[in-house]
Amino acid sequence: MPPIGFILKRDQPDAVPLCEQLVRALRERGQTELVLRDHVELPAWIHSTSESELPQELAMLVALGGDGTMLYGAGLLGDRAVSLLGVNLGRLGFLTCSTPQEACETLLAALDGKLPTEQRHRLRCRVYRLPAERADQTPRPEDLLIERTAVNDVVVSQPKMARLFELDAFVDGDAVATYRADGLLICTPTGSTAYNLAAGGPILMPNMEALVLSPICPHTLTARPLVVHLRSLVEVRPGRDAAQVLLTVDGQWSHMLGPGDIVQVTCSDHPLTIFRPLRRSFFDLLRNKLHWGLRV
Repeated sequence: MPPIGFILKRDQPDAVPLCEQLVRALRERGQTELVLRDHVELPAWIHSTSESELPQELAMLVALGGDGTMLYGAGLLGDRAVSLLGVNLGRLGFLTCSTPQEACETLLAALDGKLPTEQRHRLRCRVYRLPAERADQTPRPEDLLIERTAVNDVVVSQPKMARLFELDAFVDGDAVATYRADGLLICTPTGSTAYNLAAGGPILMPNMEALVLSPICPHTLTARPLVVHLRSLVEVRPGRDAAQVLLTVDGQWSHMLGPGDIVQVTCSDHPLTIFRPLRRSFFDLLRNKLHWGLRV
């Protein structure tokens, strides 16, 4: 049987002892473990591996941390059909399934098939770099520079200077608007409770077939977040006056865009499968994590 992978939050002192506890419980069940040793110190008796050597086949991947650790784990999995189980050692933990106190019981329930799973839509983000001498500004397959996937969001921003810049946005080839703002984010329903929420965007149910385009601090009273179909092709072109434009994926990976680079975002064909708790609904999360509907 494939091993169970573990990824631990960096600089979190509680992660290693909890990992040891879970590994002991797994070994009593005859399971083997593979813990990512990058950025953490592990005892010698634990079977470990590096990120580059993580095998294709895993029974599941367990993330001991917060949502950031979950997103990092999702990035490591890529298109692999491996379920992700999160134990919350952070603040919010929207994607996580368990508290540290429930971790052992939750992990064993997942192994026994007693824990529900759900699929979360992911984004496919592609960056195209067109030759400067070509008059045709339509991206071609040979122009592809980078491809990444995102669980939460893709953000195009200009972080080096506190100044606005222009971005042209298109949906399925139709011009939406030229935003003059700090940036533009495209998020999944899962990511609607993250950066999108802070930027004034709407909260979507996780199973909705939709994407959200939210301008970040737009310099106008009329630029509002826009909800489009999940399978829409969103294209973002920074204006010619934009300098040092940064592409950020899930807050975990970033890349500086070159002049004239084109960013295309749509739904990935490979959703992420995560374990969900038995007794907590999405609205429970909103009330408990964001104090939804709290009277003050």
